[in-house]
Amino acid sequence: MTQTILHYLTQWMWLSDSFVHGPIAASRYRATVVSRMPVTNSHVYPPPAGLISLDSQAPAEGAAAASAVISRLDGSRPVLVHLHHGYCLPDASALARALDIPLVVSFWGYDVTALPRKEPKRLMPLLTALDMAVVPSRFLAEIVRNLGIEPARIRVVPGSVEQRFFDPTPLPAEPRVTFIGRFVPKKGIDVLLAAWPLVRKAVPGAELTLLGYGDGAPSSDPKSGLKVHTPDPIDPRGQVLSLIRRCRVYVSPSTTGPDGDSESQHIGNIEAQAAGRVVVTTNHGAIPEFIENELTGIVVAEGDHAALAAALIAALSDSPRWQTLSNNAATAARRFEVERIREAHAHLYAELIQGGKY
Repeated sequence: MTQTILHYLTQWMWLSDSFVHGPIAASRYRATVVSRMPVTNSHVYPPPAGLISLDSQAPAEGAAAASAVISRLDGSRPVLVHLHHGYCLPDASALARALDIPLVVSFWGYDVTALPRKEPKRLMPLLTALDMAVVPSRFLAEIVRNLGIEPARIRVVPGSVEQRFFDPTPLPAEPRVTFIGRFVPKKGIDVLLAAWPLVRKAVPGAELTLLGYGDGAPSSDPKSGLKVHTPDPIDPRGQVLSLIRRCRVYVSPSTTGPDGDSESQHIGNIEAQAAGRVVVTTNHGAIPEFIENELTGIVVAEGDHAALAAALIAALSDSPRWQTLSNNAATAARRFEVERIREAHAHLYAELIQGGKY
């Protein structure tokens, strides 16, 4: 008999959460999914049958939310709760406690790099309630360990990349650079925009395309080769793939945000690697765990616009070494295929379901 995992999310599903959707959709376990907030982007990430949305009931956090979920389980009994992102830990911990089943929490970045300082009462008192913390990198593992989670309860399982990205195409000769991400401080857009005039001076025909959303969105400037796009409402993931394949260089100038928010993996870098693109990025957060300088990408110091510009100029040049780097990147990205990450999740689920509580 197939066992059921109850996946609890703040919202099904943010556009950037492809790495959450993949392993759920591919899991060998039956999935019951709870969305605390209204369901969005279901045309991008089709939810499993019977998705439970709590929005219409708007229960209070904790026991009230747990009771609302249990009343809608229709007699089915999950064997484990998996919370994706730590924001709803009050709900998920109460639910696991009420059902007397293990609790797994996947932390992805802001929920442990910034939230504990911003809202300490939301997270810190409940960290002892989880049976296993899953993080995408050694960088984030150290952060959750410093929050008080014992090393024995921490597992490093990276986020997954959609299979459609694993079809590298030849690097285009045109000097096109692409950035994809939210327009928030940790993405380093200010550093990129400071670097871009230097790039255009050295490579006059260079083109920079930014795809994202947020309050700090810059404006297009055809004179400087800058194009700014918002997500396609019909096929945003297809748009991402198209822009990555169209570029020669994928850039991610990430830097630590003013609130301490940091990159815990950076799926965009890995999607670009999988598609065989040259990635120019920064020595920030967990990024160096996934991009090896001069072997699978180019890594420069965070916040250094001159170093970023020099790396972009070099990567836009015509040199055989970029094709070698492209090939290496595509090979390295294979370890993030959905099937591999699904098996890692299945292993840790089995560990807990079979009685391995810590």
